[in-house]
This record gives sequence, structure tokens and C-alpha cells, in this order.
Amino acid sequence: MTHRSVVVICCCALAVVLSIAGQGLAGEGYTTTVYEGQITSIRVDKCGLQPGLCEGSILLARPGGADVAVGVRVGTWIKRGDEFLTIENLKIGDHVKAQTFRLPGEADPRAAIVEFRRP
Repeated sequence: MTHRSVVVICCCALAVVLSIAGQGLAGEGYTTTVYEGQITSIRVDKCGLQPGLCEGSILLARPGGADVAVGVRVGTWIKRGDEFLTIENLKIGDHVKAQTFRLPGEADPRAAIVEFRRP
């Protein structure tokens, strides 16, 4: 199986999981939003013992809008082209698009998928 096939299968699996989770949580105030902007701050709150097990948040400066803090948990898909990255690979100044969800009672949205964009 090629790398591209693995990526396609993983993307399809994530789409199915998010659609099922969205249906199950829709009645409880589950919301989704897409944010685009430039990373102005990166905060790593905790890390595991292996690379890729860190979580925290990023602050996005949105053109024509207010800044937004987006939570980045372990398992968040961060993509640059066909390459998957972790929060440790993000840099201030990166332009990204974050597909997020917010559960009831949470102040900040959580990222499900973060993709790099051209400035």
C-alpha cells in the first residue's frame, strides 16, 4: 500500500468519525467552525514521553477579524501537503486553516484538522 493510499484511507476514516460524533453531539450544542489566519502564538501545555504527544493551543490572527485561540490536542491532524506534523512543528508566522469543533462548556474551540495555507 502506498503512502498516498494510507493518507486517503486515514482522511476517509476521520471524516466518518467526525460525522458520527457530530450527529451524536448535535443535540448538545456541538458546533464546528473553520478559521484561517496567521499563527501569532504557540503554547505547549504538556508533552508525553515520545515526540508527537504534546498538546496546547495556537493563537490565530484572522484577516479582518478578531484573534482566536484554538486548542491543539494529541491526535490533531496537522498537514503540510502530504506530510503530517505535530504542534512542535508549527512556527509563529505560519498561515493555516483550522477546522475546529467546540463542545458545550468549552471556552475555546479544538482543532480537528490544521492545514498550511499560502500567505
